[in-house]
Amino acid sequence: MNATQSLRDVLPNLKSHDPTSHSKAQAVLQLAALTARRELELYLDDLLKSNSNFALAFAIMTSLFHINAGIASEIFMGLSSQVHNFASQDMIHDVDMTEWFLEMLSAACADKLCRTEIETKYMGLIDKALTVKKTGSQSAKALAASILVKLAAIPKPPTVQSSGTDDDSEGAGVDVDSLADILRAFVVDEGQDSATFANALEGLSYSSLNLSVKEMLIRDSDCISVLLGVLKQKSPTPPPSVIYGVLTILSNLSAYPALQTKEGAQIKKLRSYANAGKGANQDTEEKPEAITRRCKLLLDMNVISSLAACASSATVNSQHCIGAILKALATEKKHRPLIVQQGGISVILSVLQPNSNPSSSSFNVNYAGSSNITNTAAISALAKLLISVNPSLAFSSRHSPAVAIRPLLSVIDTNSEDGTVLDEFESLLALTNLASMDAKGVSDNIVSQGWSKIENLVLADNTMIQRAATELVCNLVATPAAAAKYLDKDDKSYKNRLSVLVALTDAVDVQARSAAAGALAILSEWGPAGDVLAGDEKSLKGILRVLTEEEDGGILLRGAACLNNILCGVTSESGAAKKILKLGGLDAINNALGRGTADPQLTELLHDSMARIKSAE
Repeated sequence: MNATQSLRDVLPNLKSHDPTSHSKAQAVLQLAALTARRELELYLDDLLKSNSNFALAFAIMTSLFHINAGIASEIFMGLSSQVHNFASQDMIHDVDMTEWFLEMLSAACADKLCRTEIETKYMGLIDKALTVKKTGSQSAKALAASILVKLAAIPKPPTVQSSGTDDDSEGAGVDVDSLADILRAFVVDEGQDSATFANALEGLSYSSLNLSVKEMLIRDSDCISVLLGVLKQKSPTPPPSVIYGVLTILSNLSAYPALQTKEGAQIKKLRSYANAGKGANQDTEEKPEAITRRCKLLLDMNVISSLAACASSATVNSQHCIGAILKALATEKKHRPLIVQQGGISVILSVLQPNSNPSSSSFNVNYAGSSNITNTAAISALAKLLISVNPSLAFSSRHSPAVAIRPLLSVIDTNSEDGTVLDEFESLLALTNLASMDAKGVSDNIVSQGWSKIENLVLADNTMIQRAATELVCNLVATPAAAAKYLDKDDKSYKNRLSVLVALTDAVDVQARSAAAGALAILSEWGPAGDVLAGDEKSLKGILRVLTEEEDGGILLRGAACLNNILCGVTSESGAAKKILKLGGLDAINNALGRGTADPQLTELLHDSMARIKSAE
């Protein structure tokens, strides 16, 4: 069978408005496999020459735009004169034919050249479809509104000049708010399995980028209820495109502006100056309070349960959208307990660990079918929740806390380009909270899976990252696996690690100093610590420096505890007391006593250490 005959057999099955049609789905897959671009173009040319086959030609083009927009654009522009013949024949009275044509134009909006072609030649037909009063043309009306919204949603370069044609002027000054209101009404009034609903939903997802449309939608509880109901619908199951459309709207409603670097903020400021004389309103960013209010309204409508209903079976794009929604909802600290209470942790794990054993701690966080894109938004949401909520209360019996470790570690890779510094910082804080749990094996899992990453970040240039990594180490060294990194003499790197920890007790950041001193104090409680620390002169000098120079009472107490533990835990052969005496231990203790007399615990520790050192004189 030749390629042309294959096309003729396959393509007629594309002529269906039903997005769930099995025969259409099969035809789309077969069309994607066919590479005879020239023969496809010739076949479409033949169809367009026959008025009776316009609908099939438009259906093929629509599917082709979804499969390969580049090839579809070339064919669309190559057949421009034939396509325009249809629009010039006043076919608006043929409702079904017009609908096929508008579906093609809607799909063609994905390409820049095609958008220009549509605005130049087809605005008259689109406007007519939008204003026609016939009951049977509701789907076409929804498509027309969606096309206009798509064209308006993409900013025009300032150098582009109007063609001056009548059709072009008809499309000027599109009122997105009015179009969104039309689309919103279709979403509320039309059945969820209708083509009109799907077309309106697509347009509404584009219009929901507009600030005023966001406010209109969030005030319409009926519309939000319909959207949330779509995510829960099981019979019939909505097509993936509809699920994604709903999730896109929810994401737009809840999204906060992306955090900007200093360079990004400066560029934005320069652009604002450049546009100041052009009459453009550059201040389009919302106040965070408005976004937070919308997020709270979504939570009050139990958006989490709707996300839970579709999370595990969602497509990759939808899973990333769910991650973005949850990250936005969790941005406000006051919302986090409610998100956890409604099952937000389970939803996050569903999109990070689809079709896997929920009790497993070794799942693929890069799972995305054939993709390797990490769902950093979902991981960021997970980190935010675990920072603010007691981890022991955050996990249900279905999920071990250990399942959170690998996702959190995946965004603290210093070579990763997917996450931001904030994501890295919050993931470290979340891991620190997990390490404070009594749950068996959590800290050991963190050490076994991520020690090298954590160790690198202790030396990070960013103060906040260094502090968070050191605080994580402080919690981890309470477990044998992490303590051994500093105390096991068979490990060739143990002295280097001790040197880094001691050096951090002299860091500029007081919280980093506190975490480093705390880690040393905890390490000093382990059995072999006395001999190991007493045998390392750099460590002893560092501890004595804390007693001599540190002004913070908490850090001073940690240093005193560390020194006392060394003196109490050493064997007689180590000669720790004499070494400390030789290094000026008594002077350091006297200095500390002069600054910390208000703390009875500190005073007791220092006097005890002084007595032990004097006994060695």
